[in-house]
Amino acid sequence: MENRGALANKIAQSCRILARLGLFKETTGHVSARCPDGRSMLIRGGGRSERGLLYTGSRDIIRADLDGRSVQSKVGLKPPNEACIHGELYKARKEVKGIVHAHPPEILLCSIAGIELRPIYGGYDPRGMRLALNGIPTYQSSLTLHTADQVHEMMAVMGDSEVCILKGHGIVVTGRNVEEATITAIKLEALAKMNLRAATLGKVPSISTGDIRAFRSIRGGKGRSVEPLWNFYTSWLKETEA
Repeated sequence: MENRGALANKIAQSCRILARLGLFKETTGHVSARCPDGRSMLIRGGGRSERGLLYTGSRDIIRADLDGRSVQSKVGLKPPNEACIHGELYKARKEVKGIVHAHPPEILLCSIAGIELRPIYGGYDPRGMRLALNGIPTYQSSLTLHTADQVHEMMAVMGDSEVCILKGHGIVVTGRNVEEATITAIKLEALAKMNLRAATLGKVPSISTGDIRAFRSIRGGKGRSVEPLWNFYTSWLKETEA
């Protein structure tokens, strides 16, 4: 199990990757990881000292309990107002070890316009296809989630899905670790981008029912490793920051 220092560095990497890909803007959004003790989390902090997601470093990651209260003092930083999203999900879903709450523009536009994220491609991006096939729940309120009650309403819509779209707001993505949550967020935005483009072309069909049956019968599900993709994006990040 990773120590807190390694987890903080991974959260910071995730923030910078997602910001460079456009899933975060300015200072809004956050990534977290469940701490090894299971009773607290590491999360990107907010406040006077923050520099925005694009410039997140390990020093910007703070420790909080699952009620969103800081248990680590860092001058100018505090848990984000929406830390309850992370905390309530960690309380309810013991398998979840990493969470992303982001504001991807293509997903935002699709949710506003009522464009369903359908399986319109197959081997082009199997991970994105699987998200579409599993169905992507949408929470209808566009307000920020500042209370446990609001998060519980969102979770009721989310069910046991690994993702939830917040209409006119953003996304919540869970994973077995930070890497998985990060890659799923990327794939979800890519799926939205293709569906948004397809909507401008008119009536674009989903892939065939035969392809869907074949895909479900021969491919693994959540057990597939995201390590190669995480290695790609961390290498890309290092190159772009050089």
